[in-house]
Amino acid sequence: MRPMIFLLAALVSVGVWGEEFISLKEIQPGMKGYGLTVVQGQEISRFEVEVVGVLDEPGERNDFIVVRVYGEAIQRSGGIAQGMSGSPVYLEGKLAGALSRAAAWALDRERPLGLVTPIHPMLNLLEALEEELPVPEDSNLRALGIHRVLLVRVPPSEISEGTLVAWPVSVPIVISGLSSRGIRLLQEGLDFSRFDSPLLDLLPSWQRRLPGFSELGFSRVMAAPASAGLEAMKFQPGAPVGVALSTGDFVVGALGTVTLVQDEKILAFGHPFLYTGACRYFLTGASVLDTVAAYDVSYKFGTIADVRGGLYVDRWAGIAGRTDRLPSSIAIEIKVQGEREGRLAAQIVDEPRFLPLLFYAAGVEALDTALDRVGPGTVRVKYRISGRGLPRPLVRENVFLSTSDIAVYAPWEAALILDLLAYNEFRDPLLSAVELDATVDPGFAALEILDLSVKRAEYRPGDTVEFTVEVRTWRGETRTLEGSINIPADLDTPYVVLRAYGGPRLREKGDPSPVLKSLEDVLDYIDGIPTYDTLTVELFAVDLISEIMGEAWLYGVDSVSQKFPGHVVYGKVSLILPLGG
Repeated sequence: MRPMIFLLAALVSVGVWGEEFISLKEIQPGMKGYGLTVVQGQEISRFEVEVVGVLDEPGERNDFIVVRVYGEAIQRSGGIAQGMSGSPVYLEGKLAGALSRAAAWALDRERPLGLVTPIHPMLNLLEALEEELPVPEDSNLRALGIHRVLLVRVPPSEISEGTLVAWPVSVPIVISGLSSRGIRLLQEGLDFSRFDSPLLDLLPSWQRRLPGFSELGFSRVMAAPASAGLEAMKFQPGAPVGVALSTGDFVVGALGTVTLVQDEKILAFGHPFLYTGACRYFLTGASVLDTVAAYDVSYKFGTIADVRGGLYVDRWAGIAGRTDRLPSSIAIEIKVQGEREGRLAAQIVDEPRFLPLLFYAAGVEALDTALDRVGPGTVRVKYRISGRGLPRPLVRENVFLSTSDIAVYAPWEAALILDLLAYNEFRDPLLSAVELDATVDPGFAALEILDLSVKRAEYRPGDTVEFTVEVRTWRGETRTLEGSINIPADLDTPYVVLRAYGGPRLREKGDPSPVLKSLEDVLDYIDGIPTYDTLTVELFAVDLISEIMGEAWLYGVDSVSQKFPGHVVYGKVSLILPLGG
């Protein structure tokens, strides 16, 4: 059962959270107050706040409090730092909202400005965001020469006159347990199109590329120690909070600040994390080791700590979670036999956009650890994907070879299938576990197809074609394989094509699209795709309509195959066989 969204409109009332709130209508320019955040260690630091102006749109959509921030904590941080998002801001001793965006305008670039998301929209968790907001005619901001507010993703190099530019105080992505290569994979994302596979026929084009964190607007993706040696603080306004996508041997998450706590309920960030609405992420403790006053954008350097509950709402106005409920997750375990043994185990959130990418990065990391090198080899893999919504577990074995980087090949097919299952059109697979075992040989276990021959020059429908395939092992001996295949008696085509090839093949233009009517059909289709240790001899016919149009489209008629366990079969040889009347 999916967790219910627990923030109701009734919570907007002042005092329900055990806090006093100040509404946007009560806030006036010149008001002074303070904010809370952790700059280093376990001490919550105070920074000073002065209201510059108010953006009060009709309703509560896109309302902001424009503030100037100052004080020792701001000076030490080098301004408003990534990770400060969610820092509670108090005016007249009442909670006004959460610091959520840094800002600047052309006439004053020195003193840090920020935008505060009002507390009431956070409680309601509004869903929409306009990129550009007009400044009302009666706004006091116009007296400062500000005529519009432009919301951007990153700090601009130039600011046009009369424009207040604001950008999210982005939460830094914190990763532990992965090497620089694993982190780079998460930053860059994964393009499945680089791997030729008939599985791609089941994926729409938009689903064939998994975006990385850089494409999602996270400018700071950094490695952090798995354990900071510092006990994470309890949740309280101004304390650090973590949101994790994976826990265990590798941790991927984000670091921000708590805005409000009531019993088991937590509000934080003041802006979205991944903007997924209803979600199921890990809510964790966090530690801030230090705040770095970087040249581009200052940021908090810290670590994700223990899992304390779940994050279930991720919307424009902020994130919300509970400490009394853990989200469902998927257990992954990757074992590798190589130059040495490697093992990686983790829990990954049930989020289709990130599960395949996180699994793939973990698989490459496990291979790199076991091999202690980047280089060629042959890898045999066996993986098992289980789910409460699957008709049965999917179990598949395959073999891959690379002359340059074998680690990137071992987990790709399983990751692609995870992507396919997560977005299948039939029902939620409710994935629960993914296990992958890999055995790596530093050499090349391969079989090359050299030649294909038949005994006759012409055949008729109904005939049996006897063929011979010549193959050679990698730097080894040559041998011949014999077999036969039947031409259907009712086949109406001017000629047939006999082809010998290794591994799976992509769909020919004349092949019909697979007809899948259930999740069981999807699993059967995957089971039927030849593995890379398979040699196939297939008979193709010509689509007559395409022949009339001047382009011969082939479609498969029948095939025979043979496996060579542990060897990658490669190469392709074709023969055109005319059919007599």
